[in-house]
Amino acid sequence: MKDNKPKILPLVRLWGNLYATLPKVYIPNTNFAIGLTLYSAFFFSSLRFFYDYVYVTILEFPSEHPKTKYMAACTVSLTHSLLLVPALWQVLRSQPYKPSAKIDGTPLYYQNAVTALLQLCTGYMLYDPIFIIKDNSWSVHSDDVPFLLHHLVTIIYMSQVRILGAGHISAMTMMFSGEVTNPFQSTDSVVRFAIQLAKPGSVWHVIHPYVEYVFAFSYAFVRSIVGPLQIVHIAYDLLLTREGRSNVKPYISVIWIVLLSAIIVGSIPWIEDCVEMVKDGVEVVKYDSSYDYGPKFEL
Repeated sequence: MKDNKPKILPLVRLWGNLYATLPKVYIPNTNFAIGLTLYSAFFFSSLRFFYDYVYVTILEFPSEHPKTKYMAACTVSLTHSLLLVPALWQVLRSQPYKPSAKIDGTPLYYQNAVTALLQLCTGYMLYDPIFIIKDNSWSVHSDDVPFLLHHLVTIIYMSQVRILGAGHISAMTMMFSGEVTNPFQSTDSVVRFAIQLAKPGSVWHVIHPYVEYVFAFSYAFVRSIVGPLQIVHIAYDLLLTREGRSNVKPYISVIWIVLLSAIIVGSIPWIEDCVEMVKDGVEVVKYDSSYDYGPKFEL
């Protein structure tokens, strides 16, 4: 007899089961679950201390140097992306692609997996600002403001789709494109500082030109082409289809589209930088060992 049960992709099953198993914590007097958000924030915080130990004790980078701390922070970011991106890919494949879709009526394992990934990312977005400010002697540096605003926008968007019970696919789609290049970006950020702190001729120096080029190409392509096209389609689905307008109130959709567009607009300086690096090719390294990153990254 043919088995008509839907095939559950392994990472969908994993994150769905994890969410179902972990103790639930809610915002007081609401049914808005934040347990996995808090667990994730604690997990990434613990991971940051572990990576601090690795870079200082095992790899022997200077312990109090801002660049060492930044390398550890980027490695946490890398880990977050490696956990999130493959799972998002499988969750997005598990249901028809409809950015404005409601989550009600979908299988419980799918709902659990979606909630788990949204909370995982929210937990990272809570952890990161705390450590950004901590690394800067508990003050906000002007260079950090765009990242802090990005995290705030992301938390608002992910929380709203959970409250509304609709639009989660639009959020996960943008999360996927936003994070899919992050392993290259985070690795590039680590290597940029490693070549300034490590002895000349190290493995960091060998891989740096290739890491920089791969990051520049992937980031420029996704942020300048893929991201804007996604936003156009999300805007069409939310505002110009009957189902979209029914599932999400138009004024909320407009807010989402503005927030998503702001992230792309905010990326323009990095896009331009990456385009220039792509044009220069592998042979020309922009961020070499003598590059001056300013007083923020000096002892």
